[in-house]
Amino acid sequence: MLLCYIVMLRRYDSHRDQILKSGERHQAGGGGGGFSPGERPEDELDLFQYFSSSCYSGFGDGPKGFYGVYSELFQALADQELAAFEASDAAGARTATPPAYPSFGSSDASSAEVFGFYRSWGSFVTHKDFAWADPYNPATAPNRQVRRKMEDENRKARRVQRREYLDNVRELVAFVKKRDKRMVKFQAEEAARRAEQQAAEVARRAAEREERLRRAAEYQEPEWVGAAAASDSEASDAEEEEEEQQQQHYCIV
Repeated sequence: MLLCYIVMLRRYDSHRDQILKSGERHQAGGGGGGFSPGERPEDELDLFQYFSSSCYSGFGDGPKGFYGVYSELFQALADQELAAFEASDAAGARTATPPAYPSFGSSDASSAEVFGFYRSWGSFVTHKDFAWADPYNPATAPNRQVRRKMEDENRKARRVQRREYLDNVRELVAFVKKRDKRMVKFQAEEAARRAEQQAAEVARRAAEREERLRRAAEYQEPEWVGAAAASDSEASDAEEEEEEQQQQHYCIV
């Protein structure tokens, strides 16, 4: 049995493409059932056109402006992700929570909204399954071993497309962030605020140091401290005198 399996695997490896691509003739009716290997769906967004300043005109909120164009794009991406989540197995889990995708916002969005958008989309994850990337249709496999090989190849293809999609979205977010005038403004304001805080901290420490020096210069020792020191000195002198007298007494004896 094992020998037969090894022979079959070797046959598969040596005729891989012919076996996988010949699956169509094993389907009932032979028509392929509408399976289009590796073909992107029509609603799959082409992100590369948005990696150029030519996709927008000016920094307005209108349909052709920077904020109008990218607001529409990220809303479309969010809608696709929500649809993919609803269609996935995760949506059926009892504790499943639909993903939240902050909107891009307009040119007058607050700093909290803008920073929240880039924080969320900068770590973007997708719920799409990328089934369209499958190069082979396992339903056409002539036997179980070939079907498993087809499924392995499909999983590899999906992983590649998922990684590419994640990289493209995150790189697009970085591209937009670098050109977002709101970020330029808020970052400048944040830098000024931090510089003001640092200056205030330096001034506070300097004032505290000056106060300590002033108090040290004005310090006067209380009278009772001097009296106690004098008393201790007198007691010490008396003890020394008494010891000296005792030594003289021993010498006389």
